[in-house]
This record gives sequence, structure tokens and C-alpha cells, in this order.
Amino acid sequence: MNTNLVITTIKQLNTEIEKNKNLKENKKQKYRLQLDKLLNKYIEIEISDKFKTQYNQLNGKGVELIKELKVSKDKNKLETSIEVYIRYLKASLCDFEEKTTYLRKYITSFLFSAMLFLALSPQFYGFILPVLFFLPIYIGLKGVKQRSITGFYMTMSVVPVALMTSFTWIRYGINAKSDYLGAVKAIVDGGVAQGLAEKLVYIGPIFGIILLIFACLQLYRGYKSRDLFI
Repeated sequence: MNTNLVITTIKQLNTEIEKNKNLKENKKQKYRLQLDKLLNKYIEIEISDKFKTQYNQLNGKGVELIKELKVSKDKNKLETSIEVYIRYLKASLCDFEEKTTYLRKYITSFLFSAMLFLALSPQFYGFILPVLFFLPIYIGLKGVKQRSITGFYMTMSVVPVALMTSFTWIRYGINAKSDYLGAVKAIVDGGVAQGLAEKLVYIGPIFGIILLIFACLQLYRGYKSRDLFI
């Protein structure tokens, strides 16, 4: 199945964006550059018939956006609508080219990062930090499965705190080599039993390294799958 309908729609969008007097020139240039890149990609592909419904919906939303550009004078609403449709074009292109495997890979790396973060962070930061992140993690996971850009950003927010937690445990492991008893005491003072603290001196840094690997992997896979979200 060819992409003539969407190609025509993208060209019309570019024309209407250029003509629109409510949009700023820098925004117009940005949108036109993005649409031109997508136009070239849509020209090059053939779409499987199994995506016919999605293809028609994609084109229909583009036609609606063209109408909105002609009648609406709300600059903020227009900018939001254009940006959402550009994301829709990118996400649909990934579907049409069957390049959605990174979504599953991203979810897997995110889940490991989140679980390890929730397990390791209380030892240093108490339970407030992981509790604060539990709800965003849950909502973010649901959003990612629905290909929501908001869900994607929420899950990506785990990366910096996961990296921080992993670095803390790795640094702790390095310090524990020179002062084993002091390292155990630091964990015991945090409310952990002596026996468990002695095990955490070794286990914590190892899981910290694993957390670092998965956090970096999530960051990489997030970058690779960013166009899948709308």
C-alpha cells in the first residue's frame, strides 16, 4: 500500500503552517524541517495492508489539523496540535517499518532499574525517596505500554536517581575495602540488623553495579525508542 495520502497531507500541512500568521517564524521553521524529514521517509516506504486502519486514522488526524490551522487563532493550541501530530507521524512510521522491538526492550530495562532502585535506595536515603517515586513508576509504566510521551518522561525520571543510587553503593563498596567494620556500622546505624548489614557490605555494591548497567541501558534504549511515543 502506498503512502500518497499522507504525503499529500504533510505537504498541505507545510503550506498551511507557512501561511499561518499566528505562529512564530522560528516555530514555523522548526515544524517544516521536521515535516520535510518525515515526508522523505514516508515517500520511501510501502505500508503493509494490516496497517490500513492506522494509516487512515493517521491521515484523518492530519486533515483535521489542516482544518484547525485554517480557522484557529490560538497559537498555543496550534503549536500543541502540530507537535502531537509530528509525534504521531514518527510513532506510526516506526509501526509501519515494524521497528517497535525497542519498546519491549525499554520496558524490560526500566523495570529492572526501578526494582533495583526501590530495593537499594532505602539503605541510604530512607523510605521517603522510593515512596515518592513509586507512584510515578507505576503510572509511567502504564503510560509507556500505551505509548504515551508523558509515561515515557515519567519512566525516564528514574534514570538520574538510579544512577545516583548506584554510584553511592559503588563508592560505599570501595570505602568498605579499607574500613569493613565502619561500613557495617554505617548500615547498622541506619536501622539494619547486624547480620544483614554484614551481607549488604558485599551484596549492595554488586547490585549497585548491576543497577548502573540497567540505568545506562534504559537511557540508551529510551533514546532509541523515543519516537515510539505520542
